[in-house]
Amino acid sequence: MSPMLYGRAAEQHHMTPFAITGSIGELDDPPPIPADNCILYFGRDRDAFGFMSHFHPAPIELDAVNWATAEHFYQAQKSFVEAYRLAIQQAPTPGKAKRLAADPRLPRPKAKHSWFRVHHELPRPDWVTVKLQIMRRVDFAKFTQHPVLAAKLQATGNARLIEDSPHDNYWGTGPDGMGENWAGQVLTEIRDVLNAGPDAVAAHAQQLVRAAAIKDC
Repeated sequence: MSPMLYGRAAEQHHMTPFAITGSIGELDDPPPIPADNCILYFGRDRDAFGFMSHFHPAPIELDAVNWATAEHFYQAQKSFVEAYRLAIQQAPTPGKAKRLAADPRLPRPKAKHSWFRVHHELPRPDWVTVKLQIMRRVDFAKFTQHPVLAAKLQATGNARLIEDSPHDNYWGTGPDGMGENWAGQVLTEIRDVLNAGPDAVAAHAQQLVRAAAIKDC
């Protein structure tokens, strides 16, 4: 198993955690874009565009550690406690990783399986301020380490990318459809970088590395 390195230690060990393993090219038969030019990949259009989900089985290496999905890495960053991060890394499914990472201050049904509740710990206090940058890092790693997924993302053209989750007002659209859709916004940012070419991809990777070193995320 790879050593568990975090924050600046990981930065020094692995300066460029975004390895483009192959050429990003065109797909032979990309799925058709919906007529409304919106891709609702959480629900309505999941069958064709579910690869955009953080639960999609696309293993990545980030911070010198192997992660089964983007969700695993994202949830692991909620604490610097090594035992917690190891538990998340070893979770058999992304859903299990998310349940383990639940804030213990939530109502009991949502926090029932929380690692924090069981171990009398709390998530890192700056989580709200760093979580967006963490998602940018892991999604960028996912699509640069999986060229086929990158090509699928590029093939969406200028379609609006929307996580139509009724359960999350921040990452998704929420129950009223008026949520911030940050998950879709991050994917759109990555699509723009990929479309700009290899130099833009390399520059963006270094930008994310510097941001991670500064914010420890």
